[in-house]
Amino acid sequence: MDEKEINEKLDALSKKILEIEKRVDAKLKENEKKLDEKTNKILKQEALLAFGIYVKIIDDLKRNLKIIRINILILGILVIFLYITIIILMLKLIKIF
Repeated sequence: MDEKEINEKLDALSKKILEIEKRVDAKLKENEKKLDEKTNKILKQEALLAFGIYVKIIDDLKRNLKIIRINILILGILVIFLYITIIILMLKLIKIF
């Protein structure tokens, strides 16, 4: 092998290395794109899950506040009956004396 053949083989190998580097770069970009797509998909799913949890919490809170409001109304009615009972008992006491 003379120097010319060695240089030709080196040039051929350099070209092959460049082609391989280009293919590797293209594959890396493709894999990065796929990874970004998967990441975005996961983020969307997490956002939907968080929104679903938020809606459920708001619904539970609304239901609990409704129950509290009903309990406050019942308590108010019981207090009114208590006052009426006290007034009636006081009137009976006054009539006795």
